[in-house]
Amino acid sequence: MSSQVPVCDHRVYEVVIVFLVSLVAGLGAGLLWAALGMSLASVVGTGAAVFAGVFGLCMTVVVYVKKQST
Repeated sequence: MSSQVPVCDHRVYEVVIVFLVSLVAGLGAGLLWAALGMSLASVVGTGAAVFAGVFGLCMTVVVYVKKQST
């Protein structure tokens, strides 16, 4: 008796992991910028830009790796 092995696509987990990595990178950049004595608006802007950049880059990598594995 052979049974089908269920295929699970855990896209939600991939997005959550990328989100958390991006969040840590954005907070780290913001803390570094604040430690350098920059203004609050500059700190928030830098953290947001790093977050968005890392999130976009990591999601691109995840999509590329998933395409290669199928």
